Amino acid sequence: MDSRKIMIVEDNTTVAEDCRECLEGIGYSVTSVVASGENAIENAEAERPDAVIMDIHLSGDMDGIEAAEKIHSRFGIPVVFLSAYSDRDLLERAKHVGSFGYLVKPFEERELYAALEMALYRSKTEKERKQAEQKERQIQKAESLNRMAGAIAHRFNNQLYVVIGNLELALEDLPADSRPRQCVTTALQAANRSAKTSGLMLTYLGQGTVKGEPFDLSDVCRRNLPSLRSVITDGIALETDLMDTGPIVRASTNQMQQVITHLITNAVEAIGDSGGKIKLATGTISADDILESHLAPTDWKPAADSYAFLEVTDPGCGIADEDMSKIFDPFFSTKFTGRGLGLAVILGIARQWGGVISTESREGHGTTFRVLFPVVDDAISLVPQKDTAVQPMLKGDSLLLVDDDDMVREMAEQMLKCLGYSVIAASGGAEALDLFNRHRGEIGCVLTDLSMPGMNGWETIAALRRIDPNIPIILSSGYDEARVMDGGQSERPQMFLHKPYALADLKAALSAVEKGAGKHE
Repeated sequence: MDSRKIMIVEDNTTVAEDCRECLEGIGYSVTSVVASGENAIENAEAERPDAVIMDIHLSGDMDGIEAAEKIHSRFGIPVVFLSAYSDRDLLERAKHVGSFGYLVKPFEERELYAALEMALYRSKTEKERKQAEQKERQIQKAESLNRMAGAIAHRFNNQLYVVIGNLELALEDLPADSRPRQCVTTALQAANRSAKTSGLMLTYLGQGTVKGEPFDLSDVCRRNLPSLRSVITDGIALETDLMDTGPIVRASTNQMQQVITHLITNAVEAIGDSGGKIKLATGTISADDILESHLAPTDWKPAADSYAFLEVTDPGCGIADEDMSKIFDPFFSTKFTGRGLGLAVILGIARQWGGVISTESREGHGTTFRVLFPVVDDAISLVPQKDTAVQPMLKGDSLLLVDDDDMVREMAEQMLKCLGYSVIAASGGAEALDLFNRHRGEIGCVLTDLSMPGMNGWETIAALRRIDPNIPIILSSGYDEARVMDGGQSERPQMFLHKPYALADLKAALSAVEKGAGKHE
């Protein structure tokens, strides 16, 4: 049996020594023997015993029940009471102060052993429970924050769409060398950068605008090594340990490039001017061998037997213990204000593809980040998309625009008219159906938003296709295209247009539909 530490609080010297001999005889270690509640609290803080044997009647101003309450509430240490009395009032007081056992003097060795073992077991159970409750609260808080951040990002996207669209339309009417054109161009560049930041936030939330495909993780690393030269500073070397072939994962190659770049950049900044060697490695690991500590996201559960990993190790400054739980928070940084989206984006990418990140670090001794993704069968290939039998939009046809946001709908209508289209606008799915029935002979294409109250985009598409199975449809959303299209809906749009989209994006989507080139399965 492990030698667990016990503190004795007893003002009767004879009883205290008998208790010490008894405890040491059955394998426990006695940290100290004290006679007052005040000393018991001081020693509990200094020694942190596994349990306390506490007499209720003590010398001094504080009795054992009051001392036990303070010890348990401050340090979480279980207390077993000793008393020559077993009256009802004492028992009632003892029940409410974290008592894990009660022995009446005189007691036998087996009674003491049983009371202590039960106290230690109950204390451990109260702690595997409090930790579980705390983790559950953290998960619920994270889910709530993610929902809020997602809603804000999508609303922000809608507003950016209006800003970008108006700026682009303004550019159409401004002289090439005029100062107003320069000002609008600068504002448009800033708006586009803001859209990219919003996109990074959506990536952190696992809602990035990408499609996944099977690819060789080591091959992607090799192909991106040249681009890392601009990231690695003088005095820092990059060493690689990549598998010859594989492992095969399903994700986005563009996102994987972001993961590699962010991890190497993070390692370079951790090393600073001291110089050193960064190691980039790939490999595989069984789900059972993935470390349980410092995993992100915290609610991750393995969904495959084997995982591929991308690992970056640096000999830099390391991560302080108090920062370990915050390093993947958006905009958290120990460097300087304005940084801090890199690791958050990596977490979002891992979350999006069923992966996880393990972190090993000691302050002053470097850090290892390991990003893991489920291994897929290397024989898997992308399923070719089937053509949907629809007619291309004819030149001169009107376009039915469906969006519940007034500003977004008005902006889209102006952009479409700028491109030469006649527009019939609807504020929702029900109105769209009514207008489609009334103008069926005029409408050659539909552009509909996904997230709308009452009848959403998918329901609108299905209803329109019941009226005209061949009508070309473009679906627009701020959500990730792969996530939107993987819903298993029976009716599919010809094109997906991600918000906020520029005038050129809208023109390209419409051109593809007109040519019959844009087809989803």
